[in-house]
Amino acid sequence: MRKLAILTLVALLAACKPAADPAGEDRSVPTAPPMPEAKADGPNAASTAVSLDGEGLRFVDKTSGKTSLLAFGVPRAQAETALANVAGQADDRSTNEECGAGPLDFTRFDAMTLNFQDGKFVGWFLGNEPGASAYSTVSGIAIGTTRAQAKQSVAIVDIEDSTLGEEFSIGGGANGVGGMFAEPGDAAKIDALFAGVNCFFR
Repeated sequence: MRKLAILTLVALLAACKPAADPAGEDRSVPTAPPMPEAKADGPNAASTAVSLDGEGLRFVDKTSGKTSLLAFGVPRAQAETALANVAGQADDRSTNEECGAGPLDFTRFDAMTLNFQDGKFVGWFLGNEPGASAYSTVSGIAIGTTRAQAKQSVAIVDIEDSTLGEEFSIGGGANGVGGMFAEPGDAAKIDALFAGVNCFFR
């Protein structure tokens, strides 16, 4: 009887022993995939630059310097085609029914998002993402520009008590370009730029 009890205890202890790790099991911490490179492979990418403008997007011929404005108010298809000719195929389309300005539709090209309302181009938003370096204002303001650098070429108007953070506008006015610095101070870099109608909740 004593021998049977000992054998039973041994069996129970063996059952409680944790199983050995499978041979060769990879227990390394997973890492995030690398950010994809921006495309910028539209048919006109080599000859045309896109400048940020408070009234839309301005397309600049790299050889002659001539510009043409893609103005807010043009049909969605026209705006999408114009940017695709430089930036390449759009990444995605989406809709937000709850924007402060009313329902908005969006078409994203890497870091640049075009905003539409009732089928019309009404705004743009440039984030700090791959592809952002392809865009700047005519005065050279871009993602990554510091506050000190921006002040050397344009008037930076801080938006007091903004719920968006370190918000500012360039020159002020209804048709200006707005943006956000990543933090306070002259060394802070621009983290976003925008114009027209955007999906902000203030």
